Formats: sequence, C-alpha cells, structure tokens
Amino acid sequence: MVLRFSSIGDIVQLTSPLQTLNDQFPDAKIDIITLDEYAEILIGQPFINRIITISRFFNYNQLKNIGKKISDRKYDLIIDFHNVIRSKIILNHVKSIQKIIYKKPRWKRFKMIQFNRNDFDNKFSQRWLYHQCLNKILVNNYNIPDNKLVVSKIERNEAELLLKKNGVDRSFITLIPGAAWKQKTWLKNRYSKVINYITESLKYKVVMLGGNNDDICNSINKINNNVTSLFGRLSLRESIALISLSSFTIGSDTGLVHASEALGVPVLMILGPTNTQMGGGVMLKRSSTVEKEIWCRPCSQNGRSPCFRPQQYCINEISSSDVINSIRGILDR
Repeated sequence: MVLRFSSIGDIVQLTSPLQTLNDQFPDAKIDIITLDEYAEILIGQPFINRIITISRFFNYNQLKNIGKKISDRKYDLIIDFHNVIRSKIILNHVKSIQKIIYKKPRWKRFKMIQFNRNDFDNKFSQRWLYHQCLNKILVNNYNIPDNKLVVSKIERNEAELLLKKNGVDRSFITLIPGAAWKQKTWLKNRYSKVINYITESLKYKVVMLGGNNDDICNSINKINNNVTSLFGRLSLRESIALISLSSFTIGSDTGLVHASEALGVPVLMILGPTNTQMGGGVMLKRSSTVEKEIWCRPCSQNGRSPCFRPQQYCINEISSSDVINSIRGILDR
C-alpha cells in the first residue's frame, strides 16, 4: 500500500518510484490511496493494482476507519510518501504491518530559504528523494526511471477531435502559464510576445490550458488573439491527453508542466521563486528551464510567500527574449 494524497506534480513524480517497486517486486500488487480529485492522473498505469480515493474533507473518524480497513487487508508493506497529519492518522490505526515513512528535507530547505545555504546532494530531485525513502528495501545500483503517465488511444482520438473543433489543425505548443501561487507566474505581456513569436515566426499554434481560477490565463486571453484558449474547459484527463499531442510545453513550475514531461513531451519551465531543491526543475534531455540567479531565491518551498521587495526580481528579470532563445534551443536539439 502506497499513500500520497496530493498534488498533481507530486503524484506525477510518484510514478517513478512506483515503477521501481514494480520492477524489483514484479509479483507484488501495488495499491495506492490518494485524494479523489487527483486519482485520474494515475488511470491506466500498468504497475498499479488498485486506486483507492478519499476526500480532503474526511474527518478524524473516517481516516481512522481507513486505517482499520488497511489492517484487515494484511498488506506486507505500507509506504507513506506524504508524511502529513492525514497519513499519520491513518497509519496510527494500522497494526502489525511494516511501514516506511517518507522523510522531508525540512531542515535543508529551511537553511536554503533562510540562509541561502545549499546542503542538498547534486543528484537531488523529487524522484531521487522518493527513492531515498525506499533504499532499505531496494537492491543497489538501480536506475531511477523517468516519470511516466499513460494516455489511451481513445483519449488521444478525442483530444484530436477537440483540437480540430477549435481550429488547431497543425503542430501546436501547449501553454500552461498558471500556478497554484501567483508568485510563480510570469508576466502576461511577455507571454503575449512569446505567443506572437511562436505563431508568426515558427508557424505553430498555441493552445492554453489551466483552471478557472488562473487569472493569468484570462489576462493573456484578453490581449492576444493568437492563442487558442481551452483553460477552464477540460478535465484533468482531457488536459493530459491534449498535452500528449503537443510538440512541447511552456509554463510555470506547476503540475501539468511536470505531467508533460511524464508524457514524453519536453518543456520549457519558467522558474521564479522556486528551484530544483524545492521540487522544480526538468527531467528530459530536450527540456529546459529559464531562471535568474537572484540572491533571495528560493524564498519558500512552493512559491506561496509574497515577495518582500518592491518588485519580484526573480520573475521580472526574465525577458521575452530569454524565453524565445530557450524555445529555439529546444527546437534545435
């Protein structure tokens, strides 16, 4: 049994250690518990036996009952890849089953954020950190696999029909400018210049995805007619299927950008207040990041902290030319 409740990017990253567990224990069945709003990310994964969903609104007694049910199923091993209050309550009521608990690098992150001191291993990534949790049960010299998401042929066909209905009849680039925290989003006018370059100079279409609450998507849509706006209109699975058809993806350090790489689609990730040690960064050889080495960066783990300075230099100093040059680099690889 594996526990990981949220969010999109972290669950996408989870597909790497799940593959490793499947490779090293091919006769074992792997079940996973996650939040119902994110469960569809894992649909179609061949190494997952069963996806069990819970609501983020479950109370103490409901979580307690889940722990008791897990005990009744007599798993050989439980791996808590989240280590939060919700998982602690569940595991506190699981008896006589071996447990492995994921350890978060809180102290190292604190030192990096507060004192700009980097004590992280050079190999660090979220996938690497997940695998450190498993080292006591894995054989030596294993290779950490790439994150991997699965899209069915039916989903791809439906995505192709959706694109044609919206006038996307040639190669396109996916734009995902939003993020959970606005401090991680780039500037609308600079995105607009990049969109114009892609559509007019490179002759690609640009399809913009995101949620209803992504204000940056609304802002871009108001000032640029060269973008095909599908934000707020698609389910999570529909978004994933559409991304799988794109040439590459541009966006913030956010879940669907990580999903793009897990689909084998390279990304250009615009990093502001976060960095690799905070969970950002890219995986594929053709992918790239655009970032500025500002002394106060990173300022928080997930980018939620408002900038203490009059302007947010880590975002504002990234120019349209910086992004356009990175696009050229991706296309040349």
